[in-house]
Amino acid sequence: MIRIIALMFMFLVAINNAHAIECQNGMQSGHGYWAWRLIDGRKCWYEGAPGMNKSLLHWSVKNGADESETAYRSKQSQATPEVQPAPLEVLHMVPIMPPQLTFEERWRLR
Repeated sequence: MIRIIALMFMFLVAINNAHAIECQNGMQSGHGYWAWRLIDGRKCWYEGAPGMNKSLLHWSVKNGADESETAYRSKQSQATPEVQPAPLEVLHMVPIMPPQLTFEERWRLR
């Protein structure tokens, strides 16, 4: 009985994996129609009709690791610098704003 259940499980896993399509970085030369879906923030090119279910598309382990590492590095290089405080000379030139009324104070003035 356990063997039958194990065989059924392996069969179901094999069926699900058979339908998965590996993403390509760009259109490949072929006779079919190529379309793309946005998977993990990148264009996933696949051969077939547009609008394929995203759960059937996946990046290969090699492509996914390389691309995510380069994306992480580029995000690090584009990090915004720390904000520097304004010099005192500039702060003396800025007009001082009067304090704003709180909600309760404005409510009472109605």
